[in-house]
Amino acid sequence: MDTSFLSAGTDPILTCAEAMDFERSLLTDSGAEWDAMKQVGAALGKGIAFEYGLSRFRRKELHALVLVGKGHNGGDALLGLAELCRLGLIQGATLLFAAPEAELKVNTRRALGEFRDRDDCERVEYFPAEDEMATYLERIESALAGKRFDLCMDGFLGMQFHPPLRQVAKGLIHLANELCSCRLRVAVDVPSGVGDAVDKAAFRADVTFATGVGKAGLFLREAHNFTGSIRYLDVGFFDKASFRGKKEMLIKDSVLGPLRERRPATAEKRQFGHLMIVAGSRHMPGALAMCVMAALCSGVGLVTVVAPESRVAALSARYPEAMWVECSETPDGGLALENLYLIRRYMQRGTALLVGPGMGREPETIELARELVRQWKGPLLLDADALQTSVVEALRENEPSRAVLTPHAGEMKRLAGTADAKAWTEDLGCVLALKGANSRVYFGGNEYVNTSGNGVLSRGGSGDLLSGILGGLLANGAWSPEEVAVMSVYWHGKAADLLAYHCGQTAARTTQVIDCLSDALVEEDVWSSV
Repeated sequence: MDTSFLSAGTDPILTCAEAMDFERSLLTDSGAEWDAMKQVGAALGKGIAFEYGLSRFRRKELHALVLVGKGHNGGDALLGLAELCRLGLIQGATLLFAAPEAELKVNTRRALGEFRDRDDCERVEYFPAEDEMATYLERIESALAGKRFDLCMDGFLGMQFHPPLRQVAKGLIHLANELCSCRLRVAVDVPSGVGDAVDKAAFRADVTFATGVGKAGLFLREAHNFTGSIRYLDVGFFDKASFRGKKEMLIKDSVLGPLRERRPATAEKRQFGHLMIVAGSRHMPGALAMCVMAALCSGVGLVTVVAPESRVAALSARYPEAMWVECSETPDGGLALENLYLIRRYMQRGTALLVGPGMGREPETIELARELVRQWKGPLLLDADALQTSVVEALRENEPSRAVLTPHAGEMKRLAGTADAKAWTEDLGCVLALKGANSRVYFGGNEYVNTSGNGVLSRGGSGDLLSGILGGLLANGAWSPEEVAVMSVYWHGKAADLLAYHCGQTAARTTQVIDCLSDALVEEDVWSSV
């Protein structure tokens, strides 16, 4: 299998120790460090502006509180703040330093100097004197009492942190977490107090920007309450490096490269696959409708939908691009088992089969799904109501590696009875796309972590959209089920990010994500929207 584009579209997740060794080998002098910090700062500023834009608060004349450590995280935070100023978003900034200015690293002092040279931002600085550490926190708390900030940036402690937090560090973090009113809390690289281990008093971020390298500590279960959303700032660190054998990877924007290509002048519909969808019920036609809508926007050449006869007339009028097959229903409105003979007549036309959305859980309908899994020989997607133990176990009889399963955490627990999705997937031999914040794709011992997407997807139907996208790409036949799953979760999440930036996260409909799929294929990060 050619996974060259998948390799180019992912970067390894490293422990903090591995990341430190890697960065030392890559950034061999102060000049190289400074160049990398400037890249990170520019990307960080744009990323923060985008994340702040997911709210509906005003996006200019912002007041920022910045925790500045003496290391490079502090310099990155200052350069990110300078980029926000350049974008015209910051009116005033309050800087809290964890060490006297003389103790800052060379490039952190350089970043501070560049920020001080700006005249487009009001600035207040608090430095601790060497002999007043005991009273420093009291002085800051008194000075900031009652103040409100739009943005709080944590550039205090970096990946070299080891528990426990020291007194001044704990005090500054407590100030940011509990005492200051702030609309968006941002951690630079890692939240202070999070490394290869996690302190219980760590900085609580709404969003963490992993800068250059995704650190494994961010994805620890005990770090979930501190990281918020995790965004990856790819600044090209891995262009000249290879981490062969790494099993945990971050998905990045270049994974969508194959979907951006121009189609040949001689292209015709059958080149791009024929997706068969078996889904829906009398009582849940919406799930089927959203799945079909997304499949039609996935680039697939043909779509045939096998659906309950009572819903075909209305849905076919709404989505005439698909071909519709009326099927008999159970008394409760599900697909009857007797449809198996009819569906088999159409099977030879399809290049992939999608089963599940809105199908219901009647025993007869589940038996139909089980028989389809046993008899279908091609690429297969099981979602929603098809994710039943009897249906999934039928995969073992018929090449499970051809199948993609798309459960959320609740469905995963019901199916596997274990928190170890990776081991369960390896045992079954299928591809698993585990939906949720930072959706994960598992296959063959590999784990791909997605950092696109946001709370706009916490709505009914977002999984049905993903299944339609994934089913369409699976039918294309150009990529393996593993590659399709990785592309799909990132594309789906990126479209949701664009929707949230333009419409906010509250007053949006699930189906509006589809309207952003085209823009999500543009070859640039979502932050270019700023």
